Amino acid sequence: MSKIHTLESDVVIVGGGPAGTSAAISLLLYTDLKVALVESSNLDNLKVGEHVSASIFDLTDYLGIERENLLNQFSIPSYGSTSYWGSHLPSKNESILNYEGQSYQLDRKKFDLHLIKKVADLGGIVLPRTTCTIFNQDPNNHWTISATHKLEGEMSIRTKYLIDATGRKSSVSRKLGIQSKKIDKLIGVGTFLTSSSENHKNCHQQMIETTELGWWYTSTLPNNTIAATLFTDADIVSKMKLNEPQKWNEALASTKHVIGKLSGMHSKSEKLYIRDASSQINDCSDYSHFIAIGDAAISFDPISSMGIGFAMTSACHAASLVNHQIKNENCHTTSQFQNDLNQHFNSYLNTRKKYYGQEKRWQESSFWSRRI
Repeated sequence: MSKIHTLESDVVIVGGGPAGTSAAISLLLYTDLKVALVESSNLDNLKVGEHVSASIFDLTDYLGIERENLLNQFSIPSYGSTSYWGSHLPSKNESILNYEGQSYQLDRKKFDLHLIKKVADLGGIVLPRTTCTIFNQDPNNHWTISATHKLEGEMSIRTKYLIDATGRKSSVSRKLGIQSKKIDKLIGVGTFLTSSSENHKNCHQQMIETTELGWWYTSTLPNNTIAATLFTDADIVSKMKLNEPQKWNEALASTKHVIGKLSGMHSKSEKLYIRDASSQINDCSDYSHFIAIGDAAISFDPISSMGIGFAMTSACHAASLVNHQIKNENCHTTSQFQNDLNQHFNSYLNTRKKYYGQEKRWQESSFWSRRI
């Protein structure tokens, strides 16, 4: 029988995306706590990308990430967003939040890897290709986690505090029996396309176009790649078989503007990707010394452009809370953190309803009638 490795840490963060790494970096920079970051993947998945405003610099400054690196290595310029929302005429509406100033399209793979490296450089323990299977909490509110590494085998991780940063799947919260409150069943169905170098130079702009089925989104990625995604509800995808390339292409052909932008481009894969894009919230306040951050706490509609900004902001706030709770064992401030999340989510839902209400051309369709 192989020996089970044992690891001890003050804080264990499950999930190596921007939320998890931002929490780890914040803890390592501003506290003396020992931090371990656990990620199930090999960090090599192709990301759709992330459109961010210049406000991200406040977060990266706090995390000690040089602006020059962010600008030159991890992003490409984005010259706004052309939106056909509520009209056949174009508008320059950036998002629900109406960000001002220069915006950027992150190279998520490079950006995420840089954050992971910074965690390691600051002395954090990074465990990639490691899957957590069982979470047990003792009477002192400390945790013992059973995990499996792809090469090293089984291990036991002991920690004072557990953070769920597993994204929309909220896999840690699910294992603890915490159920999310879902508002809709929005999903994104799309593909990565290859463009010519000349076409790619002209594509540094998002495009959004609404149709009866939902809304289309295109974004520029590095290496002459364009992501094209239809956002609609899961039951509509199932009913119309939009997860099949032929049906998806037929829906694309019915657009008036996106189809022209993608003219002459070729899909990188015969299969379409399907991504959960629902709006949902988790309530973790019943557990002590446990918190969810980023998409594991609140997941937003992609039209909001709130994903990565909220992920990193919630992570930094959570890091401060975690340090305070560990240093003050009788302190129970998780409920206040959850109250802030609830207020933020309710405000978002009101804004979301108003934004979707701007599109009045298909109010009788299933997709749009559910959102007004």
